[in-house]
Amino acid sequence: MKEATKGAASEALAHMLAVMAMLVIASILFYGR
Repeated sequence: MKEATKGAASEALAHMLAVMAMLVIASILFYGR
């Protein structure tokens, strides 16, 4: 695996994890009230 490909893949994975975390936090805030 090339370094550029690995970097792009890890960056995309981190981005997906960040988006999922935001969705989870938003749902907790909405349903926690």
